[in-house]
Amino acid sequence: MNIRDVAAAAGVSVATVSRVLSSKPGNQSVRPETRRRVLEVVDRVGYRPNDLARALLQDRTATVGLVLPDISNPYYPPLVRGVEDAASALGYRVMLCNTDRDENKTAAYVDTLIKTRVDGIVIAGGSTSVGMLHRVLEPYRTKVVVVGRHQLEYPSVQVDNVAAVHEVIEYLTGLGHRRIGFVAGPASSITVQDRHEGYRAALRAAGIEYDERLVREGDLQEQSGYDIASALAAPPSRPTALVAANDRMAVGAMAALIDAGLRVPDDVSLVGFDDVSLASYLRPALTTVSVPTYDMGCAAMELLSRELEGGGQAAGTESRALSTTLMLRDSCAASPD
Repeated sequence: MNIRDVAAAAGVSVATVSRVLSSKPGNQSVRPETRRRVLEVVDRVGYRPNDLARALLQDRTATVGLVLPDISNPYYPPLVRGVEDAASALGYRVMLCNTDRDENKTAAYVDTLIKTRVDGIVIAGGSTSVGMLHRVLEPYRTKVVVVGRHQLEYPSVQVDNVAAVHEVIEYLTGLGHRRIGFVAGPASSITVQDRHEGYRAALRAAGIEYDERLVREGDLQEQSGYDIASALAAPPSRPTALVAANDRMAVGAMAALIDAGLRVPDDVSLVGFDDVSLASYLRPALTTVSVPTYDMGCAAMELLSRELEGGGQAAGTESRALSTTLMLRDSCAASPD
């Protein structure tokens, strides 16, 4: 049945049925008895409104897009849950897009979301090309919020990755470590760039010379952490501590150190980043930086909602900063030197 059939069965106009279905309970635009009669017919015949038609009339779909670089990374599911929980509470549905950190795929997904008429987009991950996003989004008025640090004129939710890694290095130097290696991620990632800069800045502050031999670039996955730690584990230049740009590489690094016959933390201390759920269940439990990814997802959706529900450009380039926490567990000890 279509809306005209519902109107005829309820003895009201099509406009009245539309007002009943589009307004909230308690809205005084339709008399209570009329509302009840219309809803009884809708329930009896199983009528479902045409969402596409409604979206065209109202110029909104109550749908938002969420663009992620890698859904297999355990960092992202809590963020997705935060966005989805906040979106559901605010009356929105979420369309999830996984880009595999591919610029062309990211551009295609963003273009598809715009053509699908989503009300807004949350873009997470710090490796998206600034120029590409600007080119895709510029012709449209689609509201966008980014998670992470970007050089884009959009509201954002982020943490201070530079300060977080600085805190890690201060902790390790406080334990007497001077040869501290860094298992970096891809240089194209702004998040990784910030974590690398925090590493450099903290070494300078501690009076430790930056040594390129102790820094290797990985791809944020376990195998690259394993390979890098294996290469760094050989004496005589072996570091007494390793900092990984994320927990996945830290997990791989821990396995490599153990396979090389080294003890964590007696021979080599190890620190990760993100505090994924696995980190506290490793043995030794992994010292890591906890990033409030769920709260970041909630905050991103709340910022987007403000834009969509009348905020216009009021939020502008507002940046909402959340705090990280250094989780001290069992994978660090005093330097063996």
